[in-house]
Amino acid sequence: MNERKAVSLGERWRREATRGIDDKRFAAALEALPAIRKPMVRIRPGGIRAEMEGAMGSIHEVALHIRTLPNKDLPTVIRVLRRSRSIVDALENGRVTRSFDRLVARIVGEPLFPDSRRVTFGCSCDLPDKPCRHVLALHELFARRLDEKPWELLTLRGLDLHDLLAKVKQSAPDPDQPPLAFGAPEEPVLYPEAEDADLESPMTPAQVRWLLGTVPQRFVDAAFAALQRLESPPPAK
Repeated sequence: MNERKAVSLGERWRREATRGIDDKRFAAALEALPAIRKPMVRIRPGGIRAEMEGAMGSIHEVALHIRTLPNKDLPTVIRVLRRSRSIVDALENGRVTRSFDRLVARIVGEPLFPDSRRVTFGCSCDLPDKPCRHVLALHELFARRLDEKPWELLTLRGLDLHDLLAKVKQSAPDPDQPPLAFGAPEEPVLYPEAEDADLESPMTPAQVRWLLGTVPQRFVDAAFAALQRLESPPPAK
């Protein structure tokens, strides 16, 4: 069976941003791309802004907006990442994997990679097309940046990669988390890299506790007792 080729963050962004846009309009956007003043592109938590030179020396202010992820769920994401060696290795190398995207989606309630309906835009030009070619050009520019610097998606969603990794690697032990079973390098039940998966179903508090290994001791005792009964020989007749 042939494996599906992984799609880069840049290609995903490009595909979502141009959904429903005809080839002619997208070609016009690509022609406008060189007019974006590169030193004036700013990627900040919650938005991307740029200045674009228009006709007759005019300057257009172009912006994309997406809300940042809520901070209240960040401690849980960090605790799970401490049990997710492969995801942390990828982040250390500047890569943002689908498994991390899905982990965020299940805990926070929305994925790191935003749904296109959540991305709004604005431009100071008076062109009738919405989004205009300047907005489409900024989408394309960000897609190209994601292909080179995937971690900028974290910046856009309000996450500082260096701070995130520092908290994941803090030396203080977490007394609420038991060691991984059988010397495993990471929690075995995480999220695959496959393209298709449901990202809309956040985990319940009980599911988060199972993932973190913080279930009440009485549940653990009951599970081991059930296993012992299964392993015990049947009573003689």
